[in-house]
Amino acid sequence: MIDYMKEMDKLGMVIFKMLAHGLGLEDDFFFRKKFEEKEATYFRVSRYPPCPLPEKNVGIGIHSDPQTLTILHQDQVGGLQVLKDDKQWIGVRPLPNSFVINIGDTLEAWTNGRLKSVIHRAVVNKEKQRLSIAYFMSPTSNAIIECPPQLIHPIYNPRKYVPFTWAQLRHLLLTTKRVRGKAVALNKFFISN
Repeated sequence: MIDYMKEMDKLGMVIFKMLAHGLGLEDDFFFRKKFEEKEATYFRVSRYPPCPLPEKNVGIGIHSDPQTLTILHQDQVGGLQVLKDDKQWIGVRPLPNSFVINIGDTLEAWTNGRLKSVIHRAVVNKEKQRLSIAYFMSPTSNAIIECPPQLIHPIYNPRKYVPFTWAQLRHLLLTTKRVRGKAVALNKFFISN
């Protein structure tokens, strides 16, 4: 498991470099945010047994990931669904030897909404067991989540979030009632128009 975590860290850093480059930021923008604090980075193995009434049960309810980045490996059974346009659930077809990458709420705030976290859920299967491994990456507790000036425009894309730390968001996640959809905790840092 430790070896798996190390490999996921390496993959995550490659993804962060690609995202930074694609956003026009310095390639090491996210590296400088210190992702080495392992209390903030973890993985979860989820097993969903077969369910005779899958339409009456959800494996994991409707949510977005509050972390920065999620690297998900799912077996060939499938069950991950994303919400399209707040109206329709779309299944994410498993591909052999691949990962699903989810943008988390923290990364959405960091990029001032240029990258969006996705609302998703996991559903159960009537006949087959499902297994998934999610690796959640977050920065150190004292990392400041603040959108760089390059991603802000006073008219077309004004600043959407006040700066906050991962520790502040994590504290709110633990003390705020969880609701369906995006984390209410992130709204505490949202700048209303």
